[in-house]
Parts: sequence; C-alpha cells; structure tokens
Amino acid sequence: MKRRIEYVAQFDGVAEDILKFNGVSSSIRSSLRKSLGLVCKIADGGEIPIRLIDPLSQGERLCIYLVDECVKPIPKSDIPVNIVYEDEDIAVIDKQAGIAVIPVKRHYGKSLANALANVWGDFVYRPVNRLDRDTSGLMIVAKNQLAHSALTAEHIHREYVALCSGVYVGEKRGEIDLPIMRIGDDVRRRVDPCGDKAVTWFEILEQYGEYFSAKFVLKTGRTHQIRVHSSYMGYPLCCDKLYNPYPHDIICPNGKTLDRQALHSCKLKFLHPISGQQLDFESQAEFL
Repeated sequence: MKRRIEYVAQFDGVAEDILKFNGVSSSIRSSLRKSLGLVCKIADGGEIPIRLIDPLSQGERLCIYLVDECVKPIPKSDIPVNIVYEDEDIAVIDKQAGIAVIPVKRHYGKSLANALANVWGDFVYRPVNRLDRDTSGLMIVAKNQLAHSALTAEHIHREYVALCSGVYVGEKRGEIDLPIMRIGDDVRRRVDPCGDKAVTWFEILEQYGEYFSAKFVLKTGRTHQIRVHSSYMGYPLCCDKLYNPYPHDIICPNGKTLDRQALHSCKLKFLHPISGQQLDFESQAEFL
C-alpha cells in the first residue's frame, strides 16, 4: 500500500524540521531517508525529489510517500466485518463479539486481521484500540504508519457500556484510579500497587434486579482494565468467565440471552490523524 500526503512549509527550514513540526515521527522520518523519491518538493506542476536535509522556504509545498515494504500474506477469512467508516488512512470497525483482534495461535485464521484481509488483500495490520475477543463494538485500524503513530490512546475518547453483577451501592459517578499488573504468565490481571497506572471513569445507569448497567470511559488503556476495575470494586461484569466467580448466562434488559462478558465499545471520538477533522462514532450494544 502506498499513501501520498502533502504539506506546506510554515517557516524557512530543512524538510525534516517541517515534517517534524507537522507531527511526522522520528521512525517515519528515518524510513523516508532510505530511498530518494519518498520526499518531494512540489513545483511547476511537478515533483522534485529532495532529501530531508534540503531547505525549503515558507509557503513551499512538499509531499511524502509512505510505502509498506514488509507486507506479509495474511490468511483470508470470510468472517463478516462491519466497516462503519473508511478512508485512505483509517478504518473504524464495529466488531462483533467472538472475533479476536490479534491473530494468535489459538485463533489462527479467525481474527479480525483475517477478515480484513478478505476485504483489502494483504496489508500491514495496525489496530489502534484493541478489544478483547468477547468484547463487541467500535475500534480503529490504521492503514499506514503515520496514522498509527498519530492515534495514541490518550487522544481518543473511548466510552463503553456494560452490565455488572450485583446491586450497586455508592456514588453514581466517580473515578477508579488503581494500578493493574499481570498475574505471572496468566492472561488475567489484578489490581496491585506495583502495577501500571490505570484510571477508569464510571457512571451507573440503571439497576435491573441482580445486575445494573454502567458507562465507563477509559483514561488509560491497560489490558482488561474495565473488567479488572469493576471486579475489584465488587461488581464484576456479567458473564465474565475470567473475573466473575459466577459467570452464568443472563437475560438482558432487551430479552436476549447473553453468555459472554457484557461489555461494548459504544463511542469513539478523536481527531483524524491526517486531516485533523473531528470524528464521532456511536454503536448500540446488543444487550441493551
């Protein structure tokens, strides 16, 4: 895949400083040094290949070419994939539960990467915000290295809805600021003072008998963060086989039966990594 992006020099300086000013990372600038022709000055209706050390005057235009050189074949799968937005730089996926985001041995050939390869052909897979296999909802896949490096977790508003076990008692809104660490070689995590900082904002929505609905907003992006925090507070997610000691199926508020963790990525808000346009996406949870 090849992507061409234009910039205008905001000041007199060498090409590298202008690209750096525009948010092009050091790793990408390093890759642009490898071949002449990946950076060009635009003049007289054409393109003149330049080096990163070549000077430009304020107002002059330049362009870069992003080329994925290490594209490896990805086994294709006809698993349905719901692409709710797509352009040259990113795609927003409304992922169904039961599909792994990362292709690993136990899900070989059955991940989101395989489903997208069936749509796009071979490509470099760059998921931005990752969802657990049995968590549904919105996530972003970057389609080039510049978009991927620009879309950091702290710049994305990530909102989830969930069903939590128990009868809630306490403040209806608040923040959970408890560090999380991995339990040895186990896939599970736990709250531990030696862990990595993890902050989750929550709002209790409605009580339904023995469980309630809640909204969560991630301020950090630790693995299983919402699942670990809610369990530690005494309200594990319904049907969560890792963190709920009694993960039985439930009848949801909408009458559907649920047998997987009741967690859904319902909102994403972020600035487009290239154009800077504000993008907002919403998705309805199947259990509400």
